[in-house]
Amino acid sequence: MSNSIELAEVYRDLHAHPELSLQETRTAGIVAEHLGSFGYEVSREVGGTGVVGVLRNGAGPTALLRADMDALPVHEQTGLPYASTVRGTDHAGHEVPVMHACGHDVHVTCLLGAAHTLAADTGSWRGTLLLVFQPAEELGQGAQAMVDDGLYDRFGSVRPTSYSASM
Repeated sequence: MSNSIELAEVYRDLHAHPELSLQETRTAGIVAEHLGSFGYEVSREVGGTGVVGVLRNGAGPTALLRADMDALPVHEQTGLPYASTVRGTDHAGHEVPVMHACGHDVHVTCLLGAAHTLAADTGSWRGTLLLVFQPAEELGQGAQAMVDDGLYDRFGSVRPTSYSASM
């Protein structure tokens, strides 16, 4: 993968291949591959299937940007050419249709776009970017799982600062 990104292609791919909570392994792999190609330090399997990307760019504040990755057990009926036909097994063991009905495919795509733009323009900012791609938002478990797995201890935290943005 190159250090560029075609966002519409990423979105259509993620939309067509949704994954249920705590099963976001394909999505996590796509995220990790892109972040690595942009120059981020990448950690996988944070809090289960979560991904963290870190980009350090000199002294300055730390900014945390987050996207959720999971899909819902919903049958897609949009008629889109890239509509999901995926079926999966939910946390109760039932086979269900799977769809990105809440826009998490868009969340991931947008954060990857921001990651690319910020990595390509390090002359316009200073500090550290902490990008968090969170699993299991739909179950209400992913954020806590990432925190319990040491998110802030391992990667740093975001604190109020009096840092001046001037260069």
